[in-house]
Amino acid sequence: MNKNTVLPRRSPALRVVLSAMALSLPLSAQEQQTMSALHPIEKVLVMGEVMASPNQIVTDPKKPRQPLPAHDGADYLKTITGFSIVRKGGASGDPVFRGMAASRLNIITDGNMLLGGCSSRMDPPTAYISPQSFDRIRVIKGPQSVLNLPANATVLFEKDQYQLSEAGVQGDISMTLAEFNRKALNADLTSGNQNGYLRMSLSNASASNYQDGNGNPVNSAYDRWSAATELAWTPGPDTLLMLSLGRSDGESAYADRAMDGSMFDRRHISIKARQDDLNDWLSRIEGQLYFNHIDHLMDNFSLRNFTPDAMMPFPAAMNPDRYTRGGKIQLDLTAAINWQIRLGLDNSQNVHRNRMSMNQLMMPWQDMLRVEDGRFDQWGIYAEIDHAILANLSLFGGLRADHWEAEDHRPMLRKNMQLNLINPSFGDRRQDTLTSGFVRIEQTHNQHTWYLGAGRAARYPDYWELLGNARSGEDSQSAFYTSPEVTHQLDIGWLYQTDFTRVSVSAYLSDVTDFILLEKQQPMLLEQVRNIDAHTWGGEVSAELSLTEKLTLETSLAVSRGTNDSDNLPLAQQPPLEFRISAAYQLQNWHLSGLWRLVDQQSRFAAGQGTIAGLDSSASAGFGVLSVNALYRPSDKWLLSLGIDNLLDKTYQEYLSKTAASVPGFVADDRISEPGRTAWAKLDYRF
Repeated sequence: MNKNTVLPRRSPALRVVLSAMALSLPLSAQEQQTMSALHPIEKVLVMGEVMASPNQIVTDPKKPRQPLPAHDGADYLKTITGFSIVRKGGASGDPVFRGMAASRLNIITDGNMLLGGCSSRMDPPTAYISPQSFDRIRVIKGPQSVLNLPANATVLFEKDQYQLSEAGVQGDISMTLAEFNRKALNADLTSGNQNGYLRMSLSNASASNYQDGNGNPVNSAYDRWSAATELAWTPGPDTLLMLSLGRSDGESAYADRAMDGSMFDRRHISIKARQDDLNDWLSRIEGQLYFNHIDHLMDNFSLRNFTPDAMMPFPAAMNPDRYTRGGKIQLDLTAAINWQIRLGLDNSQNVHRNRMSMNQLMMPWQDMLRVEDGRFDQWGIYAEIDHAILANLSLFGGLRADHWEAEDHRPMLRKNMQLNLINPSFGDRRQDTLTSGFVRIEQTHNQHTWYLGAGRAARYPDYWELLGNARSGEDSQSAFYTSPEVTHQLDIGWLYQTDFTRVSVSAYLSDVTDFILLEKQQPMLLEQVRNIDAHTWGGEVSAELSLTEKLTLETSLAVSRGTNDSDNLPLAQQPPLEFRISAAYQLQNWHLSGLWRLVDQQSRFAAGQGTIAGLDSSASAGFGVLSVNALYRPSDKWLLSLGIDNLLDKTYQEYLSKTAASVPGFVADDRISEPGRTAWAKLDYRF
């Protein structure tokens, strides 16, 4: 990837889209009938999926989406109602759900907990995830499960693991082309027989700097790749033993800071075992061990032209890394008729280190020793039950306890380039035991399902809140003794489904004790971390209506509100009201669709306050964006999807986007602008 790469405003991708639409020929009536029997009508996902079960959304990451997502996990989540993204450039954004980000969202990849290395959140966990390598993305809204660490929501990137019915090779291969020199290639291949299989997932994605609607370039180029292998032994339908290996790397330019990410090296290994149907009361026992290593590099010279300033007069680089180890064992019990119980024990440990050079020419970062600044150790035990009280009435609940230990290994606190202070918590170890749980009742009547849940999530402060960037606490130069955050939340919802209509409504109300807030108090110093009390409320509505056999209407609404009760201010980093409406028409073998996305202005903000994902700066204007797409299936194996995002080439900024930094050759603004008109084409082959 070249420094400051900018392509002409229009690229061959637009010609690809128009040519494909013009040259595609309709299928014969017999072929159309055959295709209809083989595959139901597919579509480009423009607003995720309508919630099919209480408090859960499940979506297929291999399906085409609009707007065209980047290669990583955050952009895929953005298409789901209720999700937003903190934009920093062209990739590696921080996902936000209902105004909650970072460790308030559990990000789990095939049972592995993944943490980034950058103390400034250049690499959130989703930056290392290639969604098309997974079979589904599952979102659990609210603290309504105890199978993973307590959080406001849990996002599971899942893969299928099962015994093959016969020997053979199957897979998915896709290629994407778009404006601004965007290219992506994904392959997910499985070969094996009843005794086992080998699965390989490969991805490569790159893009040059995009331009906003005014033609201004944004420092946003990226080039990323990933490779993952699974070797499974399946001697029977009830037994699985699997070894997983993976590696990924790349580079990304950033518009919100003085450095770019020139290395995102991730290596992981996992061993998983599962045995089903052991006896009448033990339906499953499964266990997993995993190891992740993140090696991240950021500098001010690899991906941009170095420009000296008062803060960094020389080429500089920072090289943090993190080791994460963990494991889990779970028993699934059938205690009695209509009772299901899951008992589990899990553990995670992570160690963070850093090394840096403020003068790469004289003292290369490669020659520096890594210095450990902290470590975390967690043990958890949990129990979760499902009970069918009646045929149409069910009870769900769970309890969880987590024991945490954290160590501070920082002798000095680097407040800025000129100020170093003695760390008052150097060498300290803290221990906390936290309890979480939930209860939910669900009732079904004909096409209707109602649910009501109450949950408690006791969240331990994460690395970025306790140690990252040498932030101060309210009463100390160190934030190491920040209190855990406890959320009590009510979730209520209604689902309705017929042959022609699907509707889901979900709402929440939460009270947060010791919400962990970051606040910028002085321009040249880092944020202060303090605990406040807050409450939030909001919800999502999604609906899909088949007006005729060929015409379908989809719509969604998302609202998130929060109040900082301690300061009597709006709670920072809450996205504005968002409404989407889409109309789709089936024309022979074409599926044509348009999306109108409307986002309200945001006047509720708290300047200088926020979270580790971002801080509020000022109010934002509302906007509307129109996009169109088409999907064409020439055979049961091939699928072509085409689209134009931001059809009217509008210049706009999302409220949660970071402030644009002063990068030579680029426009600095209050917020990073979104991409202008972007034409794209995606070709999928499934066999």
